[in-house]
Amino acid sequence: MGLPDDALRLAELDLQVVQTLVDGHIEDFSNALAEYLTLKANLKQQMLDESTISVEDPESREVLRKIGRNDSFRSDEIVKRIKDGTGEDLAVEEVDEADLERLGSDLFYSWHSHEEYVSALRELRPLILGCETSESVIRLVEQIKRCYAFQQYDAAFGLCRTLLEASIRDIGVRRGLFPDREESAVLYDYIKSSVLRDRVSSGHLNETLRKLFDRLSKVLHARRTVGQVEARRAFGDTLLAIEKLYESHNP
Repeated sequence: MGLPDDALRLAELDLQVVQTLVDGHIEDFSNALAEYLTLKANLKQQMLDESTISVEDPESREVLRKIGRNDSFRSDEIVKRIKDGTGEDLAVEEVDEADLERLGSDLFYSWHSHEEYVSALRELRPLILGCETSESVIRLVEQIKRCYAFQQYDAAFGLCRTLLEASIRDIGVRRGLFPDREESAVLYDYIKSSVLRDRVSSGHLNETLRKLFDRLSKVLHARRTVGQVEARRAFGDTLLAIEKLYESHNP
């Protein structure tokens, strides 16, 4: 059975667990609960590496959404009450050590390794400034490097624009050119990036930032995808632009 059929079966088992308990059919209750717990754990594992699941049946979709949100079914409440009352934990471990080993091999090491991770990080340089910068700028540089190292090139490329915006806002706040986010959050969020850019730069640097924004926005708005070389080049160009921007305010 596929995910949709498994989801419908889980819903049936959830009803069976409740009904057999109400009717006092202890053996049927135990069998239904055991199958329910095993199937639910199985479904969670099947969904582990899925980005998008297309399911026509609305009931199947809702069951899968509940599983994905870690919502409790009625059977889960029964398991919890049994544990509270007797101390016996009937829940099936979603991932045991053997599963972790297998899933690690199937989902991670099959396409990536620690050697590739380190090698990718070596291709990227840090942001080098002559002054302090905000925590958000530091965090974004780290995130972009990790995305690149894990071959998430669209994410790394798109985050470059976010990094550029964070740097512009950091400089603007430090220079008093526009409000601090904490003091005027609503106004801060509604100031357009182009307005902020024009307040912290001019001339050739302003034009460089504008072109870079336009280039980075193409992936951010899902108009195209990029590969390793483009992501690496975008990161390097973004760091260079940010360094020049900070230097223009801290000569």
